[in-house]
Amino acid sequence: MIAKRLRAFAALFEVTGPGASADRRTLWLLVCIVVAGAAVRLWGLGSVGLHGDEKTMALPVMNLVEHGSPLMPSGFLYPRAIGQLYLMAAAVLAFGQSEWALRLPSALSGVLLIVLMWTAGRRFLTPAWNLALAAAVAFLPDFIEDAQTARMYVFLVTSVAAFATLLFEWERTNRAGYLVAAVLTMLVGLQFHTLAIFAAFLVFIPGLLQGDRRKLGAAALAFAVIVVGFEVINTWIGRQYPPSLDSDGGAVLNGPHAAGIIPHLSRVWFLLVLLPAVGFAMWVVPRRGVMAVLLLAAALVAGVALSWHLAALLIIGGLVIARREGELSTLRLALFFAVAAVLALAQAAFLFAHAAGSPKQIVGVMLGWPSVWPFISIAGYSTVIALLVAGALARGLWRLAHREPVPDHVLLLALGLWLPLLMIGFMKWNIPPRYAAAQIVPMLLGGFAAAQWATQWWLAHPRLATGSRAPVPRDWLPPWGAPITTVLVAALTCVLAINPLRAVKALDSGYAAHPDHKGAAQFVAALHPGPRDIIVAEDVLQQTYYLGHVNYWLVNKQVAAPFMHLVKGQPLDLYTNTRLIGTGQELEQLLDRPDRGAIYVIGSGENQEDGRQLMRSFGIAEVLQSTRFQVVYRGRDGVTEVWKVPAPPQAAAMGHR
Repeated sequence: MIAKRLRAFAALFEVTGPGASADRRTLWLLVCIVVAGAAVRLWGLGSVGLHGDEKTMALPVMNLVEHGSPLMPSGFLYPRAIGQLYLMAAAVLAFGQSEWALRLPSALSGVLLIVLMWTAGRRFLTPAWNLALAAAVAFLPDFIEDAQTARMYVFLVTSVAAFATLLFEWERTNRAGYLVAAVLTMLVGLQFHTLAIFAAFLVFIPGLLQGDRRKLGAAALAFAVIVVGFEVINTWIGRQYPPSLDSDGGAVLNGPHAAGIIPHLSRVWFLLVLLPAVGFAMWVVPRRGVMAVLLLAAALVAGVALSWHLAALLIIGGLVIARREGELSTLRLALFFAVAAVLALAQAAFLFAHAAGSPKQIVGVMLGWPSVWPFISIAGYSTVIALLVAGALARGLWRLAHREPVPDHVLLLALGLWLPLLMIGFMKWNIPPRYAAAQIVPMLLGGFAAAQWATQWWLAHPRLATGSRAPVPRDWLPPWGAPITTVLVAALTCVLAINPLRAVKALDSGYAAHPDHKGAAQFVAALHPGPRDIIVAEDVLQQTYYLGHVNYWLVNKQVAAPFMHLVKGQPLDLYTNTRLIGTGQELEQLLDRPDRGAIYVIGSGENQEDGRQLMRSFGIAEVLQSTRFQVVYRGRDGVTEVWKVPAPPQAAAMGHR
């Protein structure tokens, strides 16, 4: 029974593997792409100071170089991306301490990523399209930025590309060694970042496409090993961090932020809605099976519950199943969608009338869980590829509903992109694009495969390609027409995926796009602060790296809470054991100390989207803007500032004596 169902599932897909090997000219072009990709990653690699979360890697790396273990200044073992920490330490030992050395392993990993995406792409793409994919990886702005940043996300993506390559080799050769190597690669990827777990579903693709029960069983075993490895690594990482004062806190809530009155409906109401919804669904799709009716009825209930994203998924599933059984009534479908639209409009009108929030917030409330924002977030890597992926999934569902074979790259997108993002959407409301980095590999593979499939389909339908209503002969193109067209479309897809304007900005963007923590630190160090002088930093880790020590961390106390721990009853920064100034009142108390020297406040050029209003709330911004503070330095980024408050007269006199 299982084998029969598995074969039936495999029959839904057509295997589109090109089966064409690359010739010498193609390989030389690949070498040129790799060299160009290496050049753009190494160009300007050390031209800006550390920024973002690079500090959380640089601090333990330097302790590893100097003392033999990757400890934070506060004394705990930094447990993330241990392999990368040792690679960075090796680079520092070989080339000296510099931003260039700290970032070199990331740059080399970014170059390796180009090669591995090519090897993974051979499963779905012809040589011309695979070259286009490699070129897109080489010049994609986000990939260049990741490769020039001393963080683990480029290693994460590279690990997923290697994992996919080995899986496809296992699919092709049936050699179990490739599956074992794939599992080991995934475990290494989890060590770089546990987000790699969301790529583990790719392991099921070979067994599902081939309808092979043994292969699917081996994949299930491999998946179980990966999950156990994830649990072990994730638990170990969690245990290394000291307990924070507010591990569940933070300034941003994990959920839709509409603040209006949203009526709470009892579960009884949902049960009451379910009965007429089932009857209505039975009328919309008569004699189409129980599953289609239940899915459409559940969609209406989900809409009542303000979960329209889930409702849309249920509607799509129900209609695909129903359409496989035959034509559907256009009138009945129109009435179904009309009812859904009236319900949604009534809910939106109610929320607007009760001032539930901005239009974006109201849309968020109505969409509900799972969140759609992870899908929107990952589209930031490449809007064109995201559109190709959306089109591929839509076309795949259409063909599935019409009992036509579905291209196999649709399964890649379903397991490697759509399912993981849905899972993330159940856990997180909004994420930065890098949190979906494990999904960018199947997204790029599937996007280029979709463009290739669409081009081949277009060329195979002469009447559509020529726009002619009359019959068109099969030899409507000369022998060289199809190859030239394919190359041109592949090149255009690559260029659009990259967005050359963004790519140019990503090349050695310097301090126009990066905060000048380093310049501010060099300025303060050049003043040779005395023993009574006090250094306050908005970015305590960056300045601890550059200056060795700062006296206080200045930030909104709510933002700081998840990163504070108790040491002998005193709350200190988790990473550096630095004391916190979390309100304007505490900052004024520091100013009023009679025994202090000069105070230097090193501002941060990061989190400037709102002018750092969030970070400087609770009165901090008002104190910094008072006449007691003088701006004595402005960074090369134009936003990083250093303020000075001179020592009180009596303290200055004591210093002279």
